[in-house]
Amino acid sequence: MIPSATDILIVGSGISGFAAAIAAARENKKVVILEKSSSIGGDSTLTNVGTICGSFLRSFSGKPQAVGYRFCMDFLNALQAKYPESKSTLYHEGLYIIPYEWSILQQLMNEMLTRYNVTVLTNTELIQVNRNKNNIEGVTIQTSSQTANINLESIIDCSGNGIVSMLAKASLIQESTYQAASQVFRVTNIPIDNEFTLNMSIKRMMMQKIKENNWPDCYLSLSAVPGSLRDHTVDLKLTLPEEISDSSEVIKTIQEKAHRRIQEIFPVLQQHLNSFKSASLEYIFPSLGVRVQQRSKGQYVLTEEDVMSCKKSKEGIAIGTWPIEEWTTDGKLHLDYFTTDDGYDIPAGCLLSDEILNLYFAGKNISASSRAIASARVMGTGLQTGYAAGKLACSKNETQRSECITKLHRELHSI
Repeated sequence: MIPSATDILIVGSGISGFAAAIAAARENKKVVILEKSSSIGGDSTLTNVGTICGSFLRSFSGKPQAVGYRFCMDFLNALQAKYPESKSTLYHEGLYIIPYEWSILQQLMNEMLTRYNVTVLTNTELIQVNRNKNNIEGVTIQTSSQTANINLESIIDCSGNGIVSMLAKASLIQESTYQAASQVFRVTNIPIDNEFTLNMSIKRMMMQKIKENNWPDCYLSLSAVPGSLRDHTVDLKLTLPEEISDSSEVIKTIQEKAHRRIQEIFPVLQQHLNSFKSASLEYIFPSLGVRVQQRSKGQYVLTEEDVMSCKKSKEGIAIGTWPIEEWTTDGKLHLDYFTTDDGYDIPAGCLLSDEILNLYFAGKNISASSRAIASARVMGTGLQTGYAAGKLACSKNETQRSECITKLHRELHSI
């Protein structure tokens, strides 16, 4: 049943939308999540990012320091309790990640949303935002069977593409093109149990076949999602050569091409690699891995300089720890690191609309430049910004919001 009103409406059920919902529900608010797909999780499950990045400071000490709110720590501990492989793992150059199995992550998220009585509306599109000057009073949604209106007190955009700001005709941060997308697919019946060896064999074969078949250079990016090789199953990720834009039609076309590319590549893997001779293509994950798109403009725009200088803020409500990570259409990864054992603060202004009083942002939709969001977009940071947005959205006025920012800052930096 679609409620006619709610205290907090959240658009998008990815990791940041989930965190925002739990944070608001803990404040005894009525919370509704809109999700355009048939199940929750966003990129974390439908794309299968496969690793939680940004939950630890980059360090060579061997003892990485976790960052984030107590909620973030408790959630990651609960995930590990369900799936013991979800523990901090050294990935590269002092960076630590947390591998996960998408179905178990989704199960945990569903359990927590149910426990806190959060209403989740799947297969639901946001089609209209009813804005009255500097407030959003309600929205119009479309399901498979009906159109409905929902009145609200506050709204949090966790869509990853600034859909609320766009429909409300509020300011956006846009580029003509964005980072290259990727597609993840799952392969079973893999006898090898060493991820490095598997990746090297794929890379050697791809170097040869790219020349022979005139394949795009980005095919050389094909590799195992870190930590996914287990029980004779592996998730493989391919970075794609097409340029990403804000057009949904462009995204759809690229995804269709991605499926054809995988169908082209997989038989070659079977033919030329011993580790794939008996392998089966189990499935291709339903969503394209779009790393960045247009974002809402907030009261503060996080910059590359903020990230690289590890800038601190008295209104910091999240700690960014991941380097600036950019993928190009030739399949190359570029990482720009800042100081080890340190991170940068994301100010509350990155989560607050500069035009609409009751509009908040989280996840990949925070107010940030293209280089800054290339660091702040990762899941560990999204957990933090989601949690903070959920708390902030419960504020009834500027005074309460200012008090909330102070409390969040203290809580974040006391962990």
